[in-house]
Amino acid sequence: MKFDFMEVLKQTWKIGWNHKVLWLWQLLPSLFSIAIMPFMLLGNPAFGMFLPEPWNQYANETWVMGIFMFVTFLLMIPIVFATVLAQSTTTYGALKVEKGATTLAFRELFNESLPYFWRVLGLYFIFGAAWMLLISSFMALQIFGSMLTFGLASFCFMPFFLLLFPIALAGYSVLELAQAAIIEDNMRTMDAIAHGWRLFRGNVLNVVILMVILYFALYLLSSVVIFPLMMFPMMLMPMGVESQGNFDKMMPVFLLVFFPLMFVLMSVIQAILMTFFQSAWAVAYLRLNKNIPDPTSSIEINT
Repeated sequence: MKFDFMEVLKQTWKIGWNHKVLWLWQLLPSLFSIAIMPFMLLGNPAFGMFLPEPWNQYANETWVMGIFMFVTFLLMIPIVFATVLAQSTTTYGALKVEKGATTLAFRELFNESLPYFWRVLGLYFIFGAAWMLLISSFMALQIFGSMLTFGLASFCFMPFFLLLFPIALAGYSVLELAQAAIIEDNMRTMDAIAHGWRLFRGNVLNVVILMVILYFALYLLSSVVIFPLMMFPMMLMPMGVESQGNFDKMMPVFLLVFFPLMFVLMSVIQAILMTFFQSAWAVAYLRLNKNIPDPTSSIEINT
């Protein structure tokens, strides 16, 4: 089946640019991160030493690290939920535009995409758990082999880690196609994974090329904008070191002013780019899904 990359990218641009409400949805996880940033900075023992007296004396306390890690784990839960909601809502919005919608409303997108939330969350949980299991297995084998061979096995295992790249590429592609299948065709999670795998297997070259285009395009665009933002505060560090005693005074300003501001700007840029990324997979799914026969009688596929 012919796959028109230019048509997919043009349609992706129209969706991402004309419906900026999707930018707000992609910004949602970052808003949660910004909300907890004061704790992440002030409560992190690694930065505690730069705080003024008497707060910096608690930086090396073991109980401070324990509390910080526990609270961080709890705060990650709403961020995970917000990320899944942002991904599913953006995909739903892009699919809705493809069906002829001319406008998208923030609250309307939330209400209409909410029924798919738990299935999409399960999808991300399955792929996240599988990836963690794969990485853990590789690491365990490397450590065990190194113990038996006095470290020599670690060099032998290095080429195997190169296999993680194509595995990650295939897995992420299937995940995105499965997410679109859940939302577009109202599939259950496992059925969507199976359907995403069928689409990937039947269009390997097209899907891989699309992933490479999207990945490197986003990487280059984000690097062009984000790298100067990261370098600017780094350029101020030598000035602080040479300021003869004023370095400790500049560090709180850097941590509480420059770093949060840089994080906000990076989050906005990332949200915009991710809107185009998710929209591209929604558009690609509709193109790849055309004329695909349904292998089951219980799932109806809209074409």
